[in-house]
Parts: sequence; structure tokens; C-alpha cells
Amino acid sequence: MISGIALVVANLVPILGVLFFDWQVVDVLLVYWAESAVIGVFNIAKMAYVDRWRVLAQGPFFAFHYGFFMYGHLRFIYGFLIEDPDDPTGFMPGNLFAEFYLLLPALFALFVSHGISFYVNFLGKREYEGRLIKDQMMAPYRRIIVMHLTIIFGGALTMAFESQLPALFLLIVLKVSVDLYAHHKEHKPSPEKANKPLAG
Repeated sequence: MISGIALVVANLVPILGVLFFDWQVVDVLLVYWAESAVIGVFNIAKMAYVDRWRVLAQGPFFAFHYGFFMYGHLRFIYGFLIEDPDDPTGFMPGNLFAEFYLLLPALFALFVSHGISFYVNFLGKREYEGRLIKDQMMAPYRRIIVMHLTIIFGGALTMAFESQLPALFLLIVLKVSVDLYAHHKEHKPSPEKANKPLAG
């Protein structure tokens, strides 16, 4: 319950950016893209908790593969929705870092949200019990693929509107809805744990 509330609150922070700080489509898309990195960081922590020794070998592989996956998605966002074909300097690390500096409050909110979920669900509900590190390594991809498709579809829809404000709200609501569904599905207790009697 508390992790779901934290997830919604963190996802709604971009609304404040749109209303009070003149955030555009690119800002909202980059915040939601960067959430993938937050999920990846916590997944490495989960892998370490599942198997502290095997993560030494599989952790770097996950970081490389997951990072390459994120890079491909970022290039798609820039090429399809953001980048100016007449400006070859659009996709530059300096430009990207400058964008993220302005988005730090939203990124911090997302980090806190996933931290609460890690503490409440993964540790508190002992979701790590009986889990193999190879399964944990692949766990983020299902959620990330759905989230990326939502962002791409929502971003394209947003760009089609003459007025960005209502379209940005639509993108945020769409993303929150998909994220909540994925969150509930990910943390739904397995039948074995649901039927397991409490100790004592």
C-alpha cells in the first residue's frame, strides 16, 4: 500500500514541473527514461541480496546489457521525438547532463519511491526467498519494456497535440496507470507465499 502511494506521488512530480517550471515533452520523457536507471540500480542490490557471490560475475554483465538497452531507447527518443535533424550537436553528453540537472527533484522522488518499494516489498515481504539470481537479473526487463512502449506512444501522442499542456497530463496519467499495474503485478504474492502459515 505505502509503496504504491509513493509510486503515484513520485510519478506526479512532473506535473509540478509542467505547471510551475514550464517543463516540455522532452523533460517529462527524460525523467521517465531515467527511472529505468533507478530500477536498474535497485535490481543490482536485489541480485546481491539473492546471491552475494554470483552477483560479482553477473552484476557487471547485467549493468552492461541493461545500459546498452537504455542507450538504445534514449537514442530512439531523441531521434524520433526530440532531435532536430538540422542540429547534429543535439545528442551530446553535455546537453544531456544539463537537462538532468534541472530534473533532479523529480529523479530524487523516483529514487525514494523505488527505495521504499525495495524496503517494504523486497526486504519486508521477503520476496527474495526462493528466487534465483538469473530470474532476478531478468526481472526489470518486463516492466521496462512496457514502460518504454508507454512513454514512446504517449510522447508521440503528445507531440501530435497543438497544445502540450493537456497532452502532457495525458502522458503522465497513462504512465502512472501502466506503472501501477506493473507494480501490483510484480509484487503480487505467489500462491505458495499466500498460503504459507505465519510463524509463531
